[in-house]
Amino acid sequence: MKTHSARSFLLVALCAAAISVLVYSKLQAQSPKAQAQTLSHGSEPFVPTRIDWLTTTLQASLRTNATETAGYDLEITSPDSETILIYVRYLPTVNRQAMNITIDAARKVIDMTAKSYGWDSWLKVREDIQLAKTR
Repeated sequence: MKTHSARSFLLVALCAAAISVLVYSKLQAQSPKAQAQTLSHGSEPFVPTRIDWLTTTLQASLRTNATETAGYDLEITSPDSETILIYVRYLPTVNRQAMNITIDAARKVIDMTAKSYGWDSWLKVREDIQLAKTR
């Protein structure tokens, strides 16, 4: 009897393993298009470009919304695939010294960050600094 039980157990285990392998292979055989259709647009995989990554990193760390306190805003953007743009808009009442210190610091952080990734050889940095248009 013990031999019969062991064989039955082995047979059930082998059947379960075979079914698991078949189900797994069926799931793996689905085309990437079929898998992508099950994802919402917001959850689809995306690999950013170097400039996308650098812009996002720099914007997160350097963005300054100091219109109320110092009279200027500083944003980081990328107008093309090789350029970081320091975008500044200021009010006539701006504290120019504070604004210039912030812009200089932003340039230094951009240079250090680009060097840390090894991207300083191709990266260009530009500035667009203008008086803000009042409404």
